[in-house]
Amino acid sequence: MAAAAAAAALPAAVTAVSSDSDSDDLLLLPDLLPSSAAPSSPSHAQLHHFHLPSLPSPITVRALPSRGLSFQLWPSAATLLRFLPASPRLLPRAPAPGSPLSVLELGSGTGAAGLALAAALPARVVLSDLPDALPNLRHNAALNAPLLASAGGAATVVPLPWGDAAAMEAVAAAQAASPFDLVVASDVVYYEALVDPLIETLRFFVKGEVVFLMAHMRRWKRTDKKFFGKARKVFDVEVVHEDPPLQGCRHGPVVYRFTAKKQNGRK
Repeated sequence: MAAAAAAAALPAAVTAVSSDSDSDDLLLLPDLLPSSAAPSSPSHAQLHHFHLPSLPSPITVRALPSRGLSFQLWPSAATLLRFLPASPRLLPRAPAPGSPLSVLELGSGTGAAGLALAAALPARVVLSDLPDALPNLRHNAALNAPLLASAGGAATVVPLPWGDAAAMEAVAAAQAASPFDLVVASDVVYYEALVDPLIETLRFFVKGEVVFLMAHMRRWKRTDKKFFGKARKVFDVEVVHEDPPLQGCRHGPVVYRFTAKKQNGRK
């Protein structure tokens, strides 16, 4: 995706943030902490539209910036939703008529990436996040449901705190008839404390031939080092795409492909 397209995908509420000495760069980043302001009224909502070549109308999502992290649009979501439909070679299998891909999105936030993939691949996508993010996520899924249905895709919404064994088992059980082919996420590596729960969640879902595709912007060296260090013990990791740097940054979003390491000749 061109740098201009990446910049155009960012909400007005995105701010430039400089961290301490652990910071890798001055990066565009949504506010990490929820606002102390009252919950947003509809007048504070922001609508974002994503036009993809294969779709007759745009994917539209509502962001509620004053509500905090899960309600904002992150830069890497725009990269993932534009890059992956144009890169079928990265998919674990080709979608077929009557047999769309089965996809799990972790940390869906507004659901922009997952909803776009549901329509453009097409796929049956399970959007997941913490419980307080689900009402807005359901709103966005309903908003795009006619477009998804016309394209042969669909989206459902579930709670999935990372590392929560019961929640992971419930999500997997609900997909028993159509196991996940693909797991996706964008901008999910940010808090160091969430690295271990995220790795645990990936170990649970990314097995056998399942592929994990993650769009990520470098923010803090220590957190990135911890995540990728742990991930590479379990997965083969490769860079499959890099966007040009966004305005004010040394880096743009990068897309990584993770597959389970082979052990004793098997994955």
